[in-house]
Amino acid sequence: MSWRTLNLGEVAHIVGRGTGVRSPRGEYPLDPSLREDADNLVLLCADQHDEIDASEGLDLFTVEWLRRAKQEHEDRILHVTGLGPDRATTVLRMVGPVHGREVELSQQTAAAAVVARDRYPLFLESYTRHGIEIDLRGVPGESPFARSMAPQTAVAARDYYGVAGRLIDNVVERQLQPGVASDAVRHVSVFGFARLPLLVHLGSQLDDTVPTDIYQRHREDESWVWRDGDGPTVEFTTLVDQDVPSGGEAVLVVNVSGTIGMREVPVAQAGLRRWEIRPVGVPTGPDIMRDRGCLERFTAELRGFFAGLEVDAKTLARLHVLPAVPMSAAIALGRVHHPQVHPQLVVYERLAGSYVATLTVGGAGAGAGTAALGSSGRGV
Repeated sequence: MSWRTLNLGEVAHIVGRGTGVRSPRGEYPLDPSLREDADNLVLLCADQHDEIDASEGLDLFTVEWLRRAKQEHEDRILHVTGLGPDRATTVLRMVGPVHGREVELSQQTAAAAVVARDRYPLFLESYTRHGIEIDLRGVPGESPFARSMAPQTAVAARDYYGVAGRLIDNVVERQLQPGVASDAVRHVSVFGFARLPLLVHLGSQLDDTVPTDIYQRHREDESWVWRDGDGPTVEFTTLVDQDVPSGGEAVLVVNVSGTIGMREVPVAQAGLRRWEIRPVGVPTGPDIMRDRGCLERFTAELRGFFAGLEVDAKTLARLHVLPAVPMSAAIALGRVHHPQVHPQLVVYERLAGSYVATLTVGGAGAGAGTAALGSSGRGV
């Protein structure tokens, strides 16, 4: 406030300078010759210095507590300052309501998850200096169409997904793509909480040539930090659930965070050739995507599946996708899909008790969050 350089820090002793009772923590068995060493000193604001030395708080601010706090702070600073320019990442956050529910995804939350991956976050790519943000919370219509009856659901969903999709496209085109083109964005960290079709759409807008880390929100503690090595290794497989000639259309059911029964496939697509991707040897579940390796193996399975389509299903023009996946997997699905090589994706969502086509990815009519709703349930 004064625009003057002032010395506001004070050097405080962990074990007091003296050995008498009036020296805070001075009775601790530390040689007096070591009490002025850096290991026994901490830099504090004046008010904090008074607080840790007050007699009423000595039972809280013990030698052990202060040493631990000092060590944790030094370790964090050493870690952050040790990250070179090649470990920088541009953070992209997308938040929207799901059945009217929202989550906390602040700049600090994203930064903590990124630093845990030995990277440091860049939040300088927008005028607000908050990073690249896609805020879908102001898009009207999310909650009502989730509760409406089927005929009204199609209209409400078309409006919601159309507006939300265009908002995603606008942010990517105006903020992310110029940064990639100018080489200012060399790595991207993606955090997304929204309805699954919109996450697939976001993934489809991410440049596959830029290294990208996708993060997952964990329900048990609401953290976004990957738990590498915590839990069993999960592999994925692709099964041919229904092998019948079906011309230019087919169905892909992705059962990871939950299970979509084959009887839930819309009637209009029930007779099509059908594949299922699911975990091997473990049940589906909402917290199955615990570590980054699990997402990598799921992504590899997706790449293998689409590569197989290029060989065995070249005539396939449209793939109806029913996803029961974690949000990070939905982003990965959109990113793996190549709009010029792979068939158009028609992404479904469970609305009003049945699966309804919501939007398309790739192919004619896609882009700008185009809704893919028709009276027959087929993408249009």
